[in-house]
Amino acid sequence: MTMSPGRPSGFSRGRSDSPTLAPARLATLAGLVLLVACLYWAREVLVPVALAILLTFLLAPLVTLLERRRFPRVPAVVLVVVLTLGVLGGVGMVLVTQVMSLGSELPSYKDNIKEKISDLRLLGRSSGLEPVKDTVTRAAGEVERDVEKTKPPESKQPKPTPVVVQPGPNSGLVHLPAALAPWLDPLTRAGLVALLVPFMLLSRNELRNRVVRLVGFSRLAVTTRALDEASERVTRYLLTQSLVNATFGTLVGLGLFVVGVPYALLFGFLGGVLRFIPYVGVWIAAGLPILLSMAIFPGWGKALLVLGLFAILELFISAVLEVLLYARSAGVSEVGLLVAIAFWAWVWGPIGLLLATPLTVCLVVFAKYIPELEFIWIVMGDAPVVSTDVLVYQRLLAEDLDEASDVVERFAAEHPREQVFDEVLLPVLSHAARDRNRARIDAAEERAVVSAVRELVEEVGDPPDAPISGPLERVTVVGFAARGEADAVALLMLRDLLVPSGVDLEIGAPGRLSAEVVQHVRERDVRVVVVASMPPGGLSQARYLCKRLRAGVPDVRIVVGRWAASEDADEIRAALIGAGADSVATRLLELRDGVLEVARTEPSATPRRAA
Repeated sequence: MTMSPGRPSGFSRGRSDSPTLAPARLATLAGLVLLVACLYWAREVLVPVALAILLTFLLAPLVTLLERRRFPRVPAVVLVVVLTLGVLGGVGMVLVTQVMSLGSELPSYKDNIKEKISDLRLLGRSSGLEPVKDTVTRAAGEVERDVEKTKPPESKQPKPTPVVVQPGPNSGLVHLPAALAPWLDPLTRAGLVALLVPFMLLSRNELRNRVVRLVGFSRLAVTTRALDEASERVTRYLLTQSLVNATFGTLVGLGLFVVGVPYALLFGFLGGVLRFIPYVGVWIAAGLPILLSMAIFPGWGKALLVLGLFAILELFISAVLEVLLYARSAGVSEVGLLVAIAFWAWVWGPIGLLLATPLTVCLVVFAKYIPELEFIWIVMGDAPVVSTDVLVYQRLLAEDLDEASDVVERFAAEHPREQVFDEVLLPVLSHAARDRNRARIDAAEERAVVSAVRELVEEVGDPPDAPISGPLERVTVVGFAARGEADAVALLMLRDLLVPSGVDLEIGAPGRLSAEVVQHVRERDVRVVVVASMPPGGLSQARYLCKRLRAGVPDVRIVVGRWAASEDADEIRAALIGAGADSVATRLLELRDGVLEVARTEPSATPRRAA
């Protein structure tokens, strides 16, 4: 898994170590601080704009559907907006009516509320908390009396009687502005959203073109990918989450109606809306009907039923419905989303809770394509930021063989053995050799990594019993490490892949001199030799061994495995073939196939006499 398009995965890149990037990082940090300040101070304008953009994402598929049905754009937008406003207005009127009715009925339940409070007090006494409460109350009373004694005499004068001015019969209009003031701000925001949405729907293509022009044509491909991915993710999230939450709200309303809780429609609607707040919204919605059931019903049975209803529905929605509908996630990790919820709630208040997920999705998508914001994608994205081989290597450096083994087992459960060897274990050996070559680890650490990889090779699992190809006369192939123990471990992986095909790979001890290797091949009358060479380094040793084998045993077939080859793989291949190799493989599966092909054409490779 790559960290971003065209970028290799790993711990760091070479350019990250450059000190010249420090001013750029400081400038990026300063820009982020300025952006957060702007988001906070300009929230009165930005919140309606963000709501309008999200509603545009939500309604755009409906407008597109009507346009494909031969509707002109303007009538299609007008129809969608009018229907949306009509539905929201009708639902709003019903909800306001239910809220007003609930508010007028609550005083009639005061006796039942007092009974529940008494039950809670009895529970507190039985739990042993009452003595603590009494102690705190007495201490507070003593402190208050001491403060009264220390006050000067003039401070103990009786308070003056307040004068209350009663309004006249015609002064009701004086208080009208004060009564309307709390409603002006939300009504103004709602009006701005209602005004922006149709214009954004009408000119959504033009707005996209302006964003492309603003970024610049030099980044046309990156901008196009970022806009398309952000639009696709946000639209999918909004549509899918709206469907899921509408289902949840409907089931909540029906369940509360069956239980007998009044105003089931109100609580069902609130449950569907508040569920847009990840993780905590559903329990905020559950608290209201639970409190109401405690207030109006005797005993605790109804409250427990309501709690069980929300728990069962949330479990069903999360474990079944969302798994079926969400083909892909929103692209944000759970921890990152929780941090984003806290941030947007701090910046924009309750509206920020509802907008947290889609806004964070857009931010993470754009950070994926903007190098200066890549750290946001790394911290908050849900995609792996390091490949499996890097993760295994990191855990082996930390001497955590158990976790490294768990990672390999999870990868092996979803991939064949040759892919585990080629994409995980061989790259781990290459990472260790490269870091040793650059003096990032010492020789002892490299030996520990190689030894751990040897154990992981044995733990991957037994090879399959069925041969991967047709019947083959049992032959013996000899493999030699060009330089060290890591090459020998790579030959162990090749041996495991050759066993099902009826080929025995005899692995020579690493560290042999080339003359000893030639003598061994000549004495055993071996016809197929595999030379393993793990970069970096080892190329000169592999070439020298190929030259000595070709000169000492001209008829021998030489196959070289040069894994994890760099960009100059063609030059390396030509150099090894020029030294006497018959073929060069850069992947373990390719090497296995090459050995099998040679073994089929060399039936006399079976040893004819003992050493």
